[in-house]
Amino acid sequence: MQPSRTINPQRNRLNYSLGTIGRDVFYTFYISYLLTFIMFTKHLDAGQFMAVTGVMVACRAFDAIIDPFIGGLIENTRSRWGRFKPWIVIGMVLASLAFSAIFLIPVDGWNFIIVLGIANIALSATYSLNDIAYWGMMPALTTDQTERTKLTALAAFCGSVGSALAYVLIPPLTNGKMTLGGSAVVAYPILAVATCVLMMGTQVITLLGAHEPPEIESAAERAPRLKLGDIIRVVVKNDQLLWSSLSIFLQSFGASVFTSSLSVIYTYLRFGYNGVLIPLVSFGTAAGGVVANIFLPQLHKKFGRKKCTAYGIVIMIVGYVFILVTGLLIPPSSQTAMFICFAAGQILTAFGTNLFYLTLLVSIANTVEYNEYKTGNRQEGLIYSVRPFVLQMSSSFTLAVVSAIFLLLGMQNVTDQISLFENEEAQKLITEDTKLQQISDLLAGVNEGRILWLLIALTVIPALLITIGYLIYRKKYFLDEEYYDAMRAETAARNAPVQE
Repeated sequence: MQPSRTINPQRNRLNYSLGTIGRDVFYTFYISYLLTFIMFTKHLDAGQFMAVTGVMVACRAFDAIIDPFIGGLIENTRSRWGRFKPWIVIGMVLASLAFSAIFLIPVDGWNFIIVLGIANIALSATYSLNDIAYWGMMPALTTDQTERTKLTALAAFCGSVGSALAYVLIPPLTNGKMTLGGSAVVAYPILAVATCVLMMGTQVITLLGAHEPPEIESAAERAPRLKLGDIIRVVVKNDQLLWSSLSIFLQSFGASVFTSSLSVIYTYLRFGYNGVLIPLVSFGTAAGGVVANIFLPQLHKKFGRKKCTAYGIVIMIVGYVFILVTGLLIPPSSQTAMFICFAAGQILTAFGTNLFYLTLLVSIANTVEYNEYKTGNRQEGLIYSVRPFVLQMSSSFTLAVVSAIFLLLGMQNVTDQISLFENEEAQKLITEDTKLQQISDLLAGVNEGRILWLLIALTVIPALLITIGYLIYRKKYFLDEEYYDAMRAETAARNAPVQE
């Protein structure tokens, strides 16, 4: 147990939250741009691309399966540094090594698929060590509802800053005139290593500056160690955890389809192979998310969590409908008008979706106290292991759906040809100007109908999935503010020392 210390909530909140900036640059790179890197730098036929998809889906499914057991491992940890910090360190170092290997080992074809499989399974498992420990630490920092909402909002805000950095910097530095080293083949490995360094740098702030209150540390040390059967029982018996997790699965599934590599391809097809435009388009997503993060505490205080989610879903639906309708009605020749409408729609969808997501994060954190109320034990690490479990499962589903759409619409032939041009330029067989002209001619020849079907998939699928997630949350989750306060009061009375 660490020595007793006075906890400053504001400093704790800031030091904890800053740690996720580098983590979210890393996670956004992994989720949104790993497949893009493969599409645009590796020369793969349709069979090899399907193998890539199979490897990535299998690795994420495996990771999802082991996440609750990682949560149990963290929960059973007793060290002078607490339960969470040792695994934050181990996870970030090993995940960085595995991530870098994917980009630095210069192989192609089936050899690349072998490297991807080995490195990706190591990456998935080790990143989960870090992720579960980091987010498991959050509900252990405070049990106050107002402070927890502020903590969640600030951590999510810093995460949005990290995601925004990835969205703003990676595309222009890997495509177009600003490409590092002149080619995506050279640029991606440089950025991968820089991302790993950034993640470890910001995580040090959390490791050195965020501390659990002594009473929560003491309760954790007194808690009985979990056995295998206990891990499953704790999760299954917490009905509020299960319902909120199902909602976050559908929310993440839908949101990830819209921010996937399909969105990158759509942007290239509509606005040209210009890496500078991608961050401008993505700025809408980042801006909407940041605004939701900033105003979440005030909105929760004024309207309550369930009303906030309802307003968020309405705004989200309006945003997707706006993107779809303007994309169908505005002619391709009016690129400026289409660009403005696409970015405006992204602001609406990101604000609404993030308002729902942030509420779900608070809701999952509150199931820690619900578990304590029902069983007498908090078990933050195990409870929060369910979050990466559902996120990895949703990531697997997203990857499968995105790959299916990619192949059905014949985009594999397009990206494979772009990869060929990128590699020729990296080998100095053609000039950069020649490469960009060849890619521009290739994109201009894509059938308009395929582009419109891509737009429909990017908007209709997310809107339906996120709305279903909201309806489940509204009907099944009952830990509102009043219930939570009453539950905490009863738990405190139950744990109060008996007066002689």
